[in-house]
Amino acid sequence: MRNIFSPIKKLINLEFVNKIQISEVSFTVFDTETTGLDYNKGDKILSVSGIKVKNYEVLKDIKLDEFCDPMVEIKPENEQIHHISNRMVRGKPNIYELEEKIRSFFKKSVLVAHNVKFDCNFLISNLAYTELESRVREAVKVDTVFFAAGVYPELKTYELSELCNQLDISHHDQLRHSSLGDSIITARLFIHLLKKSKVQNIKEILNISKFGQKVLLNKTINN
Repeated sequence: MRNIFSPIKKLINLEFVNKIQISEVSFTVFDTETTGLDYNKGDKILSVSGIKVKNYEVLKDIKLDEFCDPMVEIKPENEQIHHISNRMVRGKPNIYELEEKIRSFFKKSVLVAHNVKFDCNFLISNLAYTELESRVREAVKVDTVFFAAGVYPELKTYELSELCNQLDISHHDQLRHSSLGDSIITARLFIHLLKKSKVQNIKEILNISKFGQKVLLNKTINN
């Protein structure tokens, strides 16, 4: 049964973070790697990673970096993308065994990811009927794709590596399509966008992101 108080909790969360300065907000920048792209067809999470950003800085000593056993075979074509093999995840905890650890890491923070809906949908699907599912549904979330499109509407692509190349953000020291590497790169992008946009609170980020979503929709329609 769906929690009827979830919309109220989400509103309370948003009202709270709108009242405090960006420098005081704790952000969890995270990423997942999966067996495929469609959770509705049974694709599973292979790894979850995240880092913390506060006061425009990455908190280097605080991170989440976990492999998990998807309990299904990883197809060779997907392994070529994220370089996670069946051997690497065999015997690791399953996603439900990691639920408490992930939930604790996400606690009292705004969730940030590049294409955040993708990662959140996988967490919600793979962790159905858990406290983490509710936490992810209720959390205030920022998508750096939309945020970047709102700050830089003139760009032709918002793919993570290309964004970093265009904005001169360091990323070659991290392994792309690894959940930790992408979390670190996304955090660098996010900090850049915070400073460039000079936002004061979460509401301003979300307004810029809504504009960015319209920018991307217009680009899609006009192409």
